[in-house]
Amino acid sequence: MPDYDYDELFPNRFIKAGLLQGKAVTLTIADVQIESMPDKKGKNGQKNKGILSFRERDLELVLNKTNAECLKGMFGRRTGGWVGKRITIYPRMVDAFGRQKLAIRILGSPDIAQEMRIELSLGQERTRAVMKRTTAKTQPAPTVEQDEPGTDFDPETGEVHAENGSAGSSN
Repeated sequence: MPDYDYDELFPNRFIKAGLLQGKAVTLTIADVQIESMPDKKGKNGQKNKGILSFRERDLELVLNKTNAECLKGMFGRRTGGWVGKRITIYPRMVDAFGRQKLAIRILGSPDIAQEMRIELSLGQERTRAVMKRTTAKTQPAPTVEQDEPGTDFDPETGEVHAENGSAGSSN
């Protein structure tokens, strides 16, 4: 009997954390666009969001503020400089609106020379993240200073495990 991740039950054009199946994936940014999308807090129920498309997959990634700040820290403020760069994404449990939820986070990139500590400006909150120099074959352990304890990354298999032994999430 098949054992699907919940996110696989509702396919659409966007990457969801569950589709990563607990593994880190390196993709090349093909394009960055802005699109008006439904949002309960946005004006008229809509909000402009950044959308990344990739060379290797038809699926796209809707940028949240955390991931956009990581891209800015690694590749600069101008999105034209992001195109052609590789990023490594992985699923991770995060606190979102008072609940634990599976989300996609950026681990780093093979295109940075060395590990980078960057400041994230998330509304009123300021925090730090460590962007790793990654490879397409094996990934180093994810390190984000505000990480919850128990997140473990296996560089041999590319799997990310939460403290309770489960993996991955969606954005």
